[in-house]
Amino acid sequence: MIKIDRPERPNISIYKTKRYLLDRNKNKDQALRDKLLTLIEDKAPFKSIVKRLKAIPKGKFTKAEVEMLKAIAFFADRDHFDNDVKITQKQNPKFDVYKNDKLKIHLKDTFKNKCAYCESDFTHATPPDIEHFRPKAAINPFNDQEDEALIYPGYYWLGAEWDNLLWSCPLCNRKTKQEVPDSVELVAVGKKNRFPIAGNHRVRHHHEGIASEEPHRLLIDPCKDDPALHLEFTLDGLVVAKLNADDEPSPMGEASIPAYALNRADLKHSREVEILNLEGLLIGLVATINLFGSATDTLEKEHAKAKFLRLKTILKSKFAPKASYLAQKQVVLDHFFETENLEAIGLRKEDLLN
Repeated sequence: MIKIDRPERPNISIYKTKRYLLDRNKNKDQALRDKLLTLIEDKAPFKSIVKRLKAIPKGKFTKAEVEMLKAIAFFADRDHFDNDVKITQKQNPKFDVYKNDKLKIHLKDTFKNKCAYCESDFTHATPPDIEHFRPKAAINPFNDQEDEALIYPGYYWLGAEWDNLLWSCPLCNRKTKQEVPDSVELVAVGKKNRFPIAGNHRVRHHHEGIASEEPHRLLIDPCKDDPALHLEFTLDGLVVAKLNADDEPSPMGEASIPAYALNRADLKHSREVEILNLEGLLIGLVATINLFGSATDTLEKEHAKAKFLRLKTILKSKFAPKASYLAQKQVVLDHFFETENLEAIGLRKEDLLN
């Protein structure tokens, strides 16, 4: 997992074009507006929405706003939920905006067509999941890395929010039983509704800003956090929680590894293959440098130089933004330079990758 620079919300129709009523049926539209005016306060970030709810003739909304408002009308209704339990037989309103094709293009570009969590380039084999970082309908507290009963509702007002959406592979986004290290049985790993928060700080309402919850969040958000502060990639393909200054494992690292299935056996094997390939490539680069230094004629030197440049091009492709497992590869590269003392012969990592 690496830090991702998320751009501003894309200027696409679902977020930009205000042309939708809440309901095509005039009576239902008005009833929904009236209900929302009892649930939404006339202050930031809803001032513009309240103004349009009151507008005559009817104020209109973007597609993302319509979905959010319908979610608020359902999930903030106290007749639907009580003590974290859903008590209505009515179906949840649908969340569809996150499936928008133009939105998917922007997410694919933002995450370089790799899983935001495991960094796998996977879409040649399976379609992507558009992941909700904060679960939209219900939450599994996942305390102490143990699954618990779902609590309702989830972060219903964030179902279409750009900052809450990530590009993910199905095995990170969904909970499945997988082979993991140090377990003889298959273990349920993967995110699904898991979202642990330290202490009693969870935000439960659309008027509560999630900023108050952020210091207590236990899952790594690759668009806000630097995963390198919480995760350590070993030279055998494992991911472990990084130790802090007190030699205690990072709580975010400990929670995120099983939540994102970062040590599932097939993924660990893929990282091991990349480690071996990268080590072989680095050994080849050093060998061509030595070959150049020992060459006795111009032709030999030119041959060694051409081979070195070819291997360098391959190495750069291994560290391209769209390449898989960059966090793991960086560990291998750092270790190789340190153990081989390559700077002593004038070879620097920056020179190889630039």
